[in-house]
Amino acid sequence: MKAIPVLFRVFLLQIIGLMGFGQDKVVLEQIQTYSTIHPAATYWQLPSNINPILNAIDSGLFKRMHLVRESSIQPTNKELKKQSQLGKIVVDWSQSRAYPFHAYLELYEMTPAFVYSNKWVNVPDSKKDSIHSIWYIAFNIYNQKQEKVFGKTMLVAILPIHGLGMGQEILTTGSLPSNIYQAIAKAINYMSPQMGNMEYMEAMMPAAYATDNYWMPIIHNQPRIMFDTSKQFISFRNSGILQLLRTPEAILNKINTKDRSVNNPFKEVIDVIRKTRSGINNKEYYQVIQPLRDVQGNLDYTLQAFIEFNGESMNNDNENKNFIEFLSDSIHTIYQDKNNIGYFLVKENKTEPNKYFYPDIIYNGYDSSKMFPLGTFYAKQSIVHSRVIEGKVLDHRFSIKMDFENNLKTISLEDKIIMVTGGTKKPMQMVLADNNTPSTIVNLLLLIAYSEIFQSPS
Repeated sequence: MKAIPVLFRVFLLQIIGLMGFGQDKVVLEQIQTYSTIHPAATYWQLPSNINPILNAIDSGLFKRMHLVRESSIQPTNKELKKQSQLGKIVVDWSQSRAYPFHAYLELYEMTPAFVYSNKWVNVPDSKKDSIHSIWYIAFNIYNQKQEKVFGKTMLVAILPIHGLGMGQEILTTGSLPSNIYQAIAKAINYMSPQMGNMEYMEAMMPAAYATDNYWMPIIHNQPRIMFDTSKQFISFRNSGILQLLRTPEAILNKINTKDRSVNNPFKEVIDVIRKTRSGINNKEYYQVIQPLRDVQGNLDYTLQAFIEFNGESMNNDNENKNFIEFLSDSIHTIYQDKNNIGYFLVKENKTEPNKYFYPDIIYNGYDSSKMFPLGTFYAKQSIVHSRVIEGKVLDHRFSIKMDFENNLKTISLEDKIIMVTGGTKKPMQMVLADNNTPSTIVNLLLLIAYSEIFQSPS
């Protein structure tokens, strides 16, 4: 046999190198998915296009381990039906037995409480409420003898961030399904042989919101007015004019309900308390003075309210706790300087007639042209405002409806919604639905809505 010319041998070696000779082939046999939060739902199932996940595996772990995935064999997608199936791998190598390595990927959505109880991760208490779900991502590789040669698990916590979205936030999924799998693909890309087991990372994603027939017609694709609360003022622009608002600390004055003297300044209030409240000897009553300031309009307001504090309810850790309640009579007053310009009542847990949110269909809280069914089959839910402030000010009927731990406020004038705001103790953003409302009225209603007296735990 004649010797192969040197130049030809070099060329042949280059061709073999390009073909990946010397790198072991691996077959990604299966991807398992499941959710312990909503087992019957569809949002956690793999998307139709899993190329981002495959690309993350190829360019990440497989590249670091000098493995090449056999692309002619596509992984089987297995959606588990019950929690007892988690971690159980059914081996079927009938189409891939000749390959040296076989890989399995497991993607499970878990409740944070389950992860914490198993002590898989140590999360500070201050952050736990911010985590909506934790994804358990396990990757295992076996050789031809079915011996595990690689096994790593990572935990990805989903922390929603609030951008322009407003509405009824969906807490369990934390984000839209497409965003979740983008985060999972990025997390998979970080996997390496050097990482420790049960590696923990966090993914910040836009929050998801339930669709509804109450807020959506108002806020859909509408411009947001953003607030700056970094300084001592609440500042924003309305019709191009900078508005500055201040909500100083409220003042509490305890009421002695046993004082029945004629000169007692709270005599009329005590009469109301005795007529409308029960068990008053075991409760405390206060006058609350809330100063408010519209800086741009050079206007000073004051709210005067009367509240009942039930210490026993708090000490007993009652789930239906109402530590602080406003007296039901219309004795809560609004002043401009020293002039009485209105009054208000405060009601708890008030249902909005014929208005619902749909927890099985979500969107981004801004653009309702894109909606995603979760497959949970949850029925529509009535919209129940946690607290409603309604009354009259400057001869206008108004209402301020607070929802979801006060982070969404719907403000109406003459029974028409004029603005929807997002933000708990301070406003973050607003959709102004009626540009014809005078700025003095807009500012006054915002000041009332974000008064300190309505931020007390209920």
